Amino acid sequence: MAYIAIEWTHGRPNTGADQDEARASAAAEKVLDAAGVNYAEAEAEYQRQWLEFDDEAPMTGLALTWIEARQAADIALTEGWHNTDGASCSIVAG
Repeated sequence: MAYIAIEWTHGRPNTGADQDEARASAAAEKVLDAAGVNYAEAEAEYQRQWLEFDDEAPMTGLALTWIEARQAADIALTEGWHNTDGASCSIVAG
């Protein structure tokens, strides 16, 4: 079964991280599922374009969907926090 794993890039709390990760993962999966894409293929295309451009601005196709999923996860990660800028994450297809 495909899933999205969350990798904290900064601000991981001492408690409640599991709930935050589950919420973020679900948000990313919702974006990817709505687009009907394979998680691993979207991540691979993002990585391929990153190597080509070293910038997200010119990315297209599945890479854009991956970016949208990561952004959704990043927002959901700190949902309900007092400081919603207190943490961020990246996503990995599992």
